[in-house]
Amino acid sequence: MEVFERYASPELKRQWLEPLLAGEIRSCFAMTEPAVASSDATNIESSIVRQGDEYVINGRKWWTSGAGDPRCKVAIFMGKTDPAAPKHKQQSMIVVPMETPGVKIIRMLSVFGYDDAPHGHGELLFENVRVPAGNLLLGEGEVSRSRRGGWARAASTIACVCSA
Repeated sequence: MEVFERYASPELKRQWLEPLLAGEIRSCFAMTEPAVASSDATNIESSIVRQGDEYVINGRKWWTSGAGDPRCKVAIFMGKTDPAAPKHKQQSMIVVPMETPGVKIIRMLSVFGYDDAPHGHGELLFENVRVPAGNLLLGEGEVSRSRRGGWARAASTIACVCSA
């Protein structure tokens, strides 16, 4: 919720933050990837590519807390918008409704042998997912700026709230 409050446009706040605050829906944060040490955002390989008035999103994420919860209606996805930019200016975050074509929950993951589905951690596939350009948070390559403004704390908040 804190990411929406700090970085979303007024339209995205109306659409997503208000129902989140009312407890009507849940959110998840899609950052971690199975092929790289993606707790460091500079290693992320998923892509967010601008095409006209939309962004096309492709990537595989896992340990996405709360994604399988039936109330989870929106994801904040982290990916690269400009792989040629300086290392800390390549990443962006974008809002992705979970019902968007191309978003698939592959499986729910167990932790130390315990299955917490559907509320636990999911592995997700984003395949040619199209969302409006207005869903981008802050701007292309601005994840490093948001981190200085409390993004890391906000991301931790998302993980804790989603898994509660």
